[in-house]
Amino acid sequence: MSATPPRHAYNFCAGPATLPRPVATRIREEFLAHAEDGASVVEISHKGPRFAGILETVETLFRRLCALPENHHLFFMHGGARMQCSAVPLNLIGRSTTRTAGYVETGLFAQQASREGARYGTAKTVASSVATAFDRIPSVRERDCPQDAAFIHLTSNNTVYGTRWNTFPRDLPAPLVADATSDILSRSIDHTQFGVVYAGFQKNLGPSSMALVTVRDDLIGQALPRTPRLLDYAVQAETRSLDNTPNTFAVFVLSLVLEWIRDQGGLASVERSNEAKAGLLYGELDRSSFYRPTAHPEHRSITNIVFRLADDSLTGEFVALAESEGLFGLAGHRTVGGVRASVYNGMPEDGVRALAGFLREFERLRG
Repeated sequence: MSATPPRHAYNFCAGPATLPRPVATRIREEFLAHAEDGASVVEISHKGPRFAGILETVETLFRRLCALPENHHLFFMHGGARMQCSAVPLNLIGRSTTRTAGYVETGLFAQQASREGARYGTAKTVASSVATAFDRIPSVRERDCPQDAAFIHLTSNNTVYGTRWNTFPRDLPAPLVADATSDILSRSIDHTQFGVVYAGFQKNLGPSSMALVTVRDDLIGQALPRTPRLLDYAVQAETRSLDNTPNTFAVFVLSLVLEWIRDQGGLASVERSNEAKAGLLYGELDRSSFYRPTAHPEHRSITNIVFRLADDSLTGEFVALAESEGLFGLAGHRTVGGVRASVYNGMPEDGVRALAGFLREFERLRG
């Protein structure tokens, strides 16, 4: 293995994540010259016609690519997904006379959402995989859900433990809410199954700090009186996310990301590419006992591949040597250790092949 600086570096960090290279190139090219008015995209008014056109592009493309139903609003809100952990119960929990909501516990961020929900009512755990160290997705049964629940919350993909929902529960007694931060736009989902879907920008959408939120019409207008104005979905609907100044640059980047997905052939094409990239890495990990994937095979994420080395003492060397080869961000989450390769839309196949080759070479040297 060479110790010289690599010509190409690949970012496998869980987020902020790598952008598709064509998107990054367009940002550089269009930052000052997005239009012919002499102003950068970060200098224009959020209520002017130029930004209105960007917003229109984003909404049109997102609705088309995701088949978002007409009765679902699309918002752009500050604070990322963590803020939506508060916004969801503030807007929805009042639908329950007992202020009760159900939460499915599948990892760190699902637990954080539940703790935040408990600030505004009763957050009941309806299913959990904590007993198996979050290595799988638990079954959600209707009888385990509170019949007076305002909503049932789940995290569609778990970045820390590398699991995801391949199918979502149906026929529950309350609307389904999904934190889709780490797999938004990586695959097609049926939005008619959900009352709310939210996602932080920093994985597959663009720069951090914002959240994309879809909300079904009938769930708007029931916010608790204590709800801050900027977290009230009714205000977002009335103002089209423009009650205050959004991160205009982040929304601009999202418009380029959506155009890139369209040009790839849509979500079906992007999903096939993501499955192929994940399959290449899982194939390497499964071929010997030197590496040990942590997620149950039937519940593996295609965006966050989490594994351990059979000899944990080699983990630090593995991560450091990978970085010297231009493979960055491979350390597992600080709470669980191990190794994590986050392979979002922007990760090119070349990067995945480089990591697969490194896995083979490291095993040859240390196995």
